[in-house]
Order: sequence, then C-alpha cells, then structure tokens
Amino acid sequence: MLNPAVADTPKPESQKVDPQTAEFFETQIRPVLANNCYSCHGPAKQKAGLRLDSPEGLLKGSASGPVISGHDADKSTLVQVVRYNGDTQMPPAGKLPAKDIAAIEAWVKMGAPWPNDKTADGATASAAPASAPAGAPAGEYTITDQQRHFWSFVPVQKPVLPKVKNTAWVTSPLDNYILSKLEAQGLTPSHKADRRTLIRRATYDLIGLPPTPSEVDNFVLDKSPDAFAKVVDRLLASPHYGEKWGRHWLDVARYADSKGYVFEEDRRYPHAYNYRDWVIRAFNQDLPYDQFITQQLAADHLPLGDDRRPLAALGFLTVGRRFLNNPHDIIDDRIDVTMRGFQGLTVGCARCHDHKFDPIPTKDYYSLYGVFANSVEPPPQPISPKAISEPYAAHDKKLHDTQNERDEFIKAQVRSLREREQKNETLPNDVKETLAKFREETLPNGEQLAKLMPAFDPATQEKIKTFDQTLDTLRKTYPPTPELAMTMADTTQPVKAFVFRRGNPANQGDEVPRHFLAILSKEDRPSWTNGSGRLELAQAIASKDNPLTARVMVNRIWLQHFGFGLVRTPSDFGKQGERPSHPELLDYLAWRFMEDSWSIKKLHRLIMLSSTYQQSSDYNTKNFQADPENRLLWRMNRRRLELEGLRDSLLAATGHLDPKIGGPSVELWQAPFTTRRTVYGVIERQNLPGTFRTFDFATPDSSSPQRFRTTVPQQALFLMNSPFMIEQVRSLASRPEVIARPNDDSRVRYLYYLLFGRSPDADELAIAHHYLQTAAAPSTPPEPKSAVWHYGYGQYDATTNRVTSFTPLGTFKDEAYRGGAEFPDPNLHFLQLTATGGHPGIDAQHAAIRRWVAPQDGVVSIKGTAGHPETQGDGVEARIVSSRSGSVGVWTVYSAKVETNVQNITVQKGDTLDFVISCRANHNFDAFSWSNVITLAGANTSWDSQAQFVAPAGAAPKPLSAWERYTQALLMSNEFIFVD
Repeated sequence: MLNPAVADTPKPESQKVDPQTAEFFETQIRPVLANNCYSCHGPAKQKAGLRLDSPEGLLKGSASGPVISGHDADKSTLVQVVRYNGDTQMPPAGKLPAKDIAAIEAWVKMGAPWPNDKTADGATASAAPASAPAGAPAGEYTITDQQRHFWSFVPVQKPVLPKVKNTAWVTSPLDNYILSKLEAQGLTPSHKADRRTLIRRATYDLIGLPPTPSEVDNFVLDKSPDAFAKVVDRLLASPHYGEKWGRHWLDVARYADSKGYVFEEDRRYPHAYNYRDWVIRAFNQDLPYDQFITQQLAADHLPLGDDRRPLAALGFLTVGRRFLNNPHDIIDDRIDVTMRGFQGLTVGCARCHDHKFDPIPTKDYYSLYGVFANSVEPPPQPISPKAISEPYAAHDKKLHDTQNERDEFIKAQVRSLREREQKNETLPNDVKETLAKFREETLPNGEQLAKLMPAFDPATQEKIKTFDQTLDTLRKTYPPTPELAMTMADTTQPVKAFVFRRGNPANQGDEVPRHFLAILSKEDRPSWTNGSGRLELAQAIASKDNPLTARVMVNRIWLQHFGFGLVRTPSDFGKQGERPSHPELLDYLAWRFMEDSWSIKKLHRLIMLSSTYQQSSDYNTKNFQADPENRLLWRMNRRRLELEGLRDSLLAATGHLDPKIGGPSVELWQAPFTTRRTVYGVIERQNLPGTFRTFDFATPDSSSPQRFRTTVPQQALFLMNSPFMIEQVRSLASRPEVIARPNDDSRVRYLYYLLFGRSPDADELAIAHHYLQTAAAPSTPPEPKSAVWHYGYGQYDATTNRVTSFTPLGTFKDEAYRGGAEFPDPNLHFLQLTATGGHPGIDAQHAAIRRWVAPQDGVVSIKGTAGHPETQGDGVEARIVSSRSGSVGVWTVYSAKVETNVQNITVQKGDTLDFVISCRANHNFDAFSWSNVITLAGANTSWDSQAQFVAPAGAAPKPLSAWERYTQALLMSNEFIFVD
C-alpha cells in the first residue's frame, strides 16, 4: 500500500501542456505506467484505491493519501516506492530500469503534467470514437465524419476572393484576404515602407545578406513601376538564394555533420555536406516541391540517368541522430522528420498508443514503421557524373590490382625462401630471424621486407622496386575524387511489420501492411508492395489530393517572410496545433502553389509583390490596442537577424565574405576564422558550440519548425568580447576605403553608407565627433575576475566529504576545456566544460569540476541552475563542495532544470568551491548545463561562471582604439542587427 505524502498537490485535472512536455509524457511516462502499473492500478483494478491511468486518479492518490507531493520528487510516495527505498517497493515484479526511475523523478519535478484529454473545442482527445459504427468489427479503429472535416484534413480548394473597400491598396490577391479582416475590425494597414527599408528587407529575406550601397542607390533612383519586381527577380536568380532558403529547410531536416552520442564509435558524417549542397541547389534551381519531396524520400527509385546527384537528397532520412544505433529509435526519428516536416502531423505520438488528439491509430504508425524497416543504408554511393566517377573507379581498380599483384608476387618469393631454408641452403641469419617472425601466408611488413631483399635474386629485387614505383605514381596521380552521398536502398528480403504493444518491441501485436495514413487516404487504401514502399509514401505526400502538403509548405514560406506563420504551430496542423489566423488565405496560397507547378520562387514573388509584405513596421496605437500580436498583419513584424545573417553581415561589412557555393563543412569559431558563409559551418550534434545556442540556432537533435527568439546577455557579450567580433571590427576599421578618407567626418559618413545604406543625420555626426574627440586612450585592463575560475576533473570522496583530486583540463578548443585536441578524447571520452555546462566522464573518478578559488575572505551565497536536456540516460549528479566545509549541496538532474542555490558559505582567501558534475549508473546522454553566480555578502561583488568563462590566459590582446570602438558600436546597433 502506498503511504501518504505531506504536500500541497496540484488540482486533480489534466492540463494544457506545451508540445515538448506532451511528447516527454507520451514517450517516457505513459509507457512506463502502462507497462508496469495499469494491471493493478488501472481501469480494471485499483489496489489500495489507487488508479494511475488518469490525472484525476493520480492526484487523488491511494487509500492512504496523496502519492504526488507538489514538485518535490524526494517527498513523493510514487517516487519513493519505485526507488525501492522503503518496505513498499513497486512494481513488485522487479525494480524499474534507472532511466525509467529518472524519468518519473523528472516528471514529478515538473509538477506531474498530464496532457489535456480534451481539445480546445471540448471534443475528447482520443481520435477513436467510443464505439465502432454498426457493422464494424468490435475494437476496430474508425474515423468519424467530424474528424475528417477538421480544417486541415479538408481538401484544398480555391476560396472566394473577399471584397474590400480600399481597392486601391490591393496589389495582389492575397491583399484581399488581409485587408478584409482588417476592415472588419475597423483597422487600416500601415503605409508602404520606404525604398531603403524595402530593398534591405527583400535582400535579407531572399539571400540572407545586406544589399550593397550601389544596389540601394540603384533601387532608390529607379522610378519604373516594376522597380521592386526587378529587385525580387534579381535576388531570386542569385546563387546565394539557395544558401538562405536551404538553411531554413535544414532546420526542418535536423541537419548535422555528426551522429550525436555514439560512445566509442566515430560520430562524424563525412559526406553529410552533400545533402546540404543538394538542398541549396534544389532551391536555386526552383525544383518543384513535389519533386523536392520525392527525391528526399525515394531518389533511389527514380530514373536518374547520368546525373546521380539527386541521390544526395536521401540525406533527409540518413543525417539524423543514431541513438546508440537503436533501430527502433532511428526509424521513429525518420517517421517524425517525414511526417512533421512534410505533413505537419505528430505521428510519433502514436508509437505506444493511438494518438490522443489526432485520428492516427497505432497501426498507422507501424505501417510507416514497416516502410523504413524495409529500408537499409548502403555504403556511401558516388553521385558525381560518369566523366568523374568512371576514371576514378578505373584508376582505383588499377591501383588495387597492382597492389594485389605485388603482394602475391612477394608472397611467392617468401615461400621460395622458406623452401630454401627447409632444404638447409645457406641464408643470412637476419633473413632466418625475419622469416621466423611472421606466419607463412602473411605478407612481410616494410621493415621485414627490407631485411629479406638481399636474399632475392637481382631480377626479383628489380621487379619489386618497379611495383613500388608504379604504386607510388598511381597514388600521386588520382583523378578528381567523386562525391559520395548517404543514401538508402530497399532490403532484399521484405520484413513484416507488427504493432509493438505499448511501444515495446518484445511485445508484438497484429501484423500491419505498409500503407498511408487512413485520415489522408480513401477508404480502400491499397497496401504498398513495391519494395519498401518509400516511393509510394513520397507519391502519397506529394499528391495534389493531399490536403496537408501544400498548406504546410506555404505556411513555412510565410513564416520566414513575416516572422510568424498563418498557422503558428508550423509542424503541428492537428488538434493540438493552432488554427490558421487567415484560413482562406492559407488555402488560396496552397491552391496557387500547386497551380504554379509547386514553384517556391513564384510563391516568393506572389508574397513579396503584395502590399501586405511591403508595409512599414511602424507602430500604430489604435491598431496595437486592437491587435497587439499583429495577427491581422496591420504592419510588417520587426525581425532580428538570425545567427547566419548576423555573422555573414559582419563578414560582408569587412569585404572578406567568401562567395564560394558548396563544399565540405568548415569550423566557424576557431581561429584563424573562416570567411565562408555560416551555412557551411560544421554542425556538431553532440557538442554544438555555445555561440550557436546563444543566438537561438535550431537544435539538430530533431526537426525544428521555427527558431525561438531570445534576448540574453551572452549575445551582447559575444558582440563585445568574442575574438571573432574583434577581428571583424579591426578589419572593418582598417578597410582601405575607410583609411583613405581624409578625416573622421568622411569616415563616419562612409561607414553609415556601407552599413546602413544612408548618410548620418546631424545628431549622429555630432555624437560621432564628440566620442572620437573625447574618448580616452585604452588603458591596460585590470586582472579579470575570470582568473578565479579553473576547469578540470576529479573525484568527490564521500568518506572525506571532499574533492580528493583535481586535474586541470589542458586543451581549449571549440569554446571548451577538454583533455586533448582529439574529441572524444581516447582517455577522457566526452569530458569537457563550456561556458554554460559540459559533459562528465564515464565514471566517478572523472567528474567534471568547475573550481572557484576565493580571492578574499568573506561569506558567499550561490545562485545557480543545473539542467539536463536529454530524455534518455538517467541524468547527472550535481554537487557543490567547499574545501573548508565539505559538500554544501547535492542534486539529481534528469531531463529538467533544478535550482542549485546555497546560502552563507564561509570562505577564506585561497579556499575553493568545486562545482562537481558526475555521471550516475548510465554514463550515456550526460550533457548538462550549469551556470552559477557567487555573491559576496555585504559587498557589491559577484562572480558569474558563464559570463567570466574565457580561454586560457595568453598574450593580452591589443585594446581597441577609439575609432575601432566606435566602429564596433555601429556593428552592435539595432539598425545593423535588425532587418527593419
């Protein structure tokens, strides 16, 4: 029997939770409860009065009282019994795996959120009706007419164009849909943006770069009625268009150059960049979207001829995480990226049970599972034209044939020596000793062969030398290397698919045929028998009869132009997602998209030549009060540059941006800094550099529908202090065009013209003059507070209650302290410390330790937050250890964030506070975040572990001059960092 827990508990009702929390519950919590608890605490039985299959039952508790204690896992009886801490141990058949216990702990700390079982319109969340219709077999999953008439499942049709009063404002059919809603609310659209704003907006939107001053001038002076249309067409024809829009799709495709956590295995994807380059090329060529879909799912089934580059499109499926090579999770990832990416449906939620909100039964999930279970990854395939691949293959064959001929010749000569030895012929001692060191059919190594050579006759020696010279020449004269792609192929023997009851592969249910989702198919949907079924899947998605495909994609395009989609949940068009703000406009754009042969470039043109797109972003009190979120689009949204646009703009300002298209990925944040565009940067899935996260880069762990926009101090710190930023500031300030100006006034004017496409006004010039004339010369900076922080690894000893060893991490690379230049390190594995967190080693002796050395006596307090972002593994243990007082705080952190606050710790100068992170039972998936601020009592002094994280001290950089500091201020201005 479960004992009561003393606590205030949440209200006994299900909740509306965010999609990430709902996914965590459905994948990590509900299956554990279903597999281990429902038999005794479910609908049929409620031992001790406890029912665990509903939020009401959970929060009501057992006959002895509540089992959940607020957000406190340690005080919650549910957690205590699954930990096997007391006399009552659940489940009685055996203790749960550590990862399941850790998931329940994390869930309770979240407040035990239970996704709402009712949708916004009051319908039950379960997709299936309570009973099957007459004539249907008992228990068969059916879809109701109400579900089929949900807005996103209704076929796309051209809607009626609404009438408007202000017809003069309308320049595109889409304006009618926007203006009609504004007029219905008594609102008016904003005035047209000025020309400098328009060309800046269009240039960033289409190629991700600022317009050049001459491009701005030409547009401003062009008085023709189609001047803006010419700008749009020029930008759509630019090869840089594909770089900008390809990156948007790579977010959806969860692109990365590595596998994620794989323990000892090589985690790199050396050929992933060919998928990235295919995406860029597809956008540049305006590949019709239906072909864009088909090539990414089934290029291996298409008649490609000599141009095999479309095979690289299959990287859409193959560049995902590898989940320690768990095939079920890999397939789940492929189902998720396909269905959320192309269909805007969270089909993965039907892995363990019928979808709770949308009409997607578990059988439909496993129908798709069968498609990918019948697909395999062959070795990387050549995709270069035959003119490159065939000479390379012929040369490679000649080299290998020559190598084999040489090896067989040498083996024959060695056998002859052994025969001579057996006949007691006289051989030099070193030859006999060498023959004794390797087996009869083994080829001698280079050193051994050199000792055997004198025993061969001159003709044999000469032939071996000729072989070696030929091989050396062949190795040096290879023709151009063909590019390789990460592809897919069908299995030679079909694999049957079965439902996994509650997601458990060991508990197979009914066999399921491979076919498309029932909600998107006719009632007599056929099974797929052509190989794996990937081609049929692609055709079903890319069909004009599919109600989701065009809607989802035009919404993604709209999102990138306006900052928000017409549907603000771009990868969830189901009941949990938001409904469109302008459903008729969404349908018009989807219809037009298909009518225009799925041309994305024509869709851009349609949107950008509208009055809606060309509005100013200026504020209007009346409109704002009526529509503060701008859902009616009475103005253009103001948007900050994303990481790619910011970094590329800085390089463009210096004149150093490399315009090369395509090629292998490069390191972005290591000196000497590359000048290639950001889209070509290495995306390291397991250890994504902190700069990416600071500027809201999309996580490559799963499909990202849109990027969050945060404003955090680290962004300003990067622009103020990072070596990359300082290098760009110096480069811009020393551009020949700047230096050649005769005085400060003309230099300031040139910078404004270069960066903003305009001249400074009188006030801006006065501010510049005042600063440049009065700015003090840079002084030698004081010793930084960062000197108190040290980075290493060691062990916490519970018997002495101290950290017993601390070994500094000797290498600083990729914005992290590590054990060596190679990563993962052969000895320390993934152990590292970054500004925001890091990764511990694989055992207690290799805990990651961030050490603070007290610079003075006093009493300090610590305020911090530790986080563990993974839903796999079992989390980490965070501990703060004082060299004077021992352990002052310890926390278990799993798939959640935990406050790590400690008050009133007495320190004397030279004492240490160690922030120790160690693995638990499972040392996989232990990446963590942990930032702390130490505050000295009675003084305005603090030490911030994140803000004061720096590379090891070296030669002090030369301080920026007044002119360089002024240049940096312009590069940090809103006018440079924002699109509008």
